[in-house]
Amino acid sequence: MALAPLVAAFFYVPLAFGGTTPESVRVLDWLLLHGFLLWVCVLVLERRLPRLPLALWIPLLVLLVLGAFQWWNAKAVTDQTFGEIRPIEGALTFLPGTISANATRPILVNLGALALGGLVLQDALAGTRVRWLLFRVIALAGFVIALIGIYQKASHAEAMLWSEVRPFEGTKFFAAYRYHGNAASFLNLSWPAALAVYLRSRLLRPGSIVASLDFCVFFLLAAAVFVNSSKAGQILGLVGVVLAAWRFRAEFLTNAGTNRVGMLVLALFLIVLGGVFVMPGLLNVIANWNAFAENPGSLTGRLLAYGASMGAIADHGLWGTGAGTFRFIFPYYTLELEDRIVGYWHYAHSDWIQTIIEWGWFGFLAWATVIGGAFVRLWKRCRDASRKERTELSCSVALLALFLVLLHAVADFPLQIPSLQWLFVFYLALGWSRPHVHHGHGHHEHHEHDHHDPGDHHDPRGLHA
Repeated sequence: MALAPLVAAFFYVPLAFGGTTPESVRVLDWLLLHGFLLWVCVLVLERRLPRLPLALWIPLLVLLVLGAFQWWNAKAVTDQTFGEIRPIEGALTFLPGTISANATRPILVNLGALALGGLVLQDALAGTRVRWLLFRVIALAGFVIALIGIYQKASHAEAMLWSEVRPFEGTKFFAAYRYHGNAASFLNLSWPAALAVYLRSRLLRPGSIVASLDFCVFFLLAAAVFVNSSKAGQILGLVGVVLAAWRFRAEFLTNAGTNRVGMLVLALFLIVLGGVFVMPGLLNVIANWNAFAENPGSLTGRLLAYGASMGAIADHGLWGTGAGTFRFIFPYYTLELEDRIVGYWHYAHSDWIQTIIEWGWFGFLAWATVIGGAFVRLWKRCRDASRKERTELSCSVALLALFLVLLHAVADFPLQIPSLQWLFVFYLALGWSRPHVHHGHGHHEHHEHDHHDPGDHHDPRGLHA
């Protein structure tokens, strides 16, 4: 199946340090490339071409051109250890390029692999069966990370998953993520999918064991957000839960044939689970918030860094400095703040600002078009569904997940982490997909027939892959 490598990527990357090591990124790239090649074979066998909206082609073309210039018009190479920038003779300085060829090219390869995987998802998500299969995959992958992270916090683990004790890492790890903020974003991208899966199971299989198990997955994922020590993640998780409760209030209040005995057993299980594992983690969270109230140093450092980044935008805002080069350009704008900005800043702690610095305003507008276009299409789909008095679970949770991660990206760097980028690509692909269109053999198409599945259209064939 063309989707098999992509499904493997959803499980592999979060457990491989979130995709933050060169080895894990290479594995992710190969998985996505493998899935793309299999998909091309499927297209050849089905004798059809993929359909992409024109509004998506244009920004992707702009990003492709900018990326090509960054690859071929490298203006310098950078010493990865000391950050020394060495100019390259013959580079065309008036054209887009990069100040660090050796730092930019691996990023471009990874972004290219993510784009190819996104094309596969955009085509596959037209089918209802595939769509809900992938939602369940995301929910289960998130459940694994949540379960491990909750256990670590409850047992006061001294080392993250797959790693030895490292004193300099402190207690900010969660499951296989070295930085708790990235883990929080991963959870906030995962629990909306688990919520959609649970609501769908509850409406289609009321009182079933499957619905109860799906609720357990959702509950643990949501609880893990608050057990995690990321303050921004907890705030966004609370905002997301409130928005989800309001959006799906009708579904929650529906008495979908609840089995009272099953609910009693489930309630007892969750109480025991919460008392043994979740509550100890929440007590650590309270201590973390108290420490922040006494010394809000991380917030002060971010504000100073954002101010320094404005200078970089003023100097390089047209074409940008090249993907992955923020860490080399940033020290030149903090020379007067050495005693106030502590440590080495690999990322800007604001993906919005870092994107402008590295891709320039042209690249930023192209990225904004790709993301904004998915938002608009998802919003229209939800609006049209509500007008027909039908729910649209998948589109609503995709909007929620995108909103949470983009809001987090204002003050952190979730979209620099490959495992989060891959989940982000999934939701963008859902927005750009054509769920009401069924691809037949050849080039002809017809609209799908309605089905009892809430909020979706039935794909009688699924994905032939």
